[in-house]
Amino acid sequence: MAVCPKCQKKIPPYHLGQNCPHCKVNLRFYDFDKQFYRDAKQAELSLAKINIFIAHVKASFIGSKLAIIRLCTMILPLVSLLAPYAKVNITQPFYSSDIQLSALGLFGAFSDGVLNYVLGMKGGGGEGAAFSALFAALASFAAVAVFAVLVFLLTVLCFISVKKMPKILCAVSCLGIAASIVTALLCLRYSAITRDTANVILSGKASFGFIVSIICFGVVFAVNLLIIKKGLNIEYKEGDLERAEIAKKVKSGEVKIEDLPQPIVETEETRKIEEEVKQQQSLYREKEGGDGDEEV
Repeated sequence: MAVCPKCQKKIPPYHLGQNCPHCKVNLRFYDFDKQFYRDAKQAELSLAKINIFIAHVKASFIGSKLAIIRLCTMILPLVSLLAPYAKVNITQPFYSSDIQLSALGLFGAFSDGVLNYVLGMKGGGGEGAAFSALFAALASFAAVAVFAVLVFLLTVLCFISVKKMPKILCAVSCLGIAASIVTALLCLRYSAITRDTANVILSGKASFGFIVSIICFGVVFAVNLLIIKKGLNIEYKEGDLERAEIAKKVKSGEVKIEDLPQPIVETEETRKIEEEVKQQQSLYREKEGGDGDEEV
């Protein structure tokens, strides 16, 4: 429910007139000049926040060579998922399948129902150990894929925190490297189990995919580590940081917006605007004075 700015009485929601039903003051134009300056100050502070946000976005993506390199390398871990970590052969009397432990290979295996078959066989009989080892390798590869997706998403959202995001990306890259190594070890374990037990259903061997993955995650780690050490080139507009600090004080109640000057922070831009306004006022006065002389 609205309140009259003059008499501070509540205005019923069904009242549609411009005048207060209690003191009859015009609600639209009461203290118009004060409200105008208040809105102008709020707009100045809000624009500063937007300018700082845009500066962070530019710095995170195209603010320096390192930022551009990071933007280009964010897809490397995802691309590395295409390289095979292992080659798996499933042989049965009436069915055989060759799959690769990679993104495309697992997509095909899922479409053919091979993954459901592996899940169903990992707990059964003498072949269960081999299927369990294969399942463990698949689960570890899924973790690598999760970290690859996180690298991509966190790089896209790196403008949220210019200082913290590179550290987070370094940590995620390290986890991706660790998951790649674990996946390689599990693939070697699967290969050893199928070889030592003379498995008639499963066979296969480890491949080079983990090397590609480690290199890609390592590149992401190195680029973000350089960004942490050298920082990003953030170009703020004059006065925006000062306005942002003032906005925090206004929000916390330390400073009242009514007590702030207009403009809140004087910059080269505001000085040019003031000069233009004075010039236009001078031209207007000269014109009015000239018209008056002609009339006389």
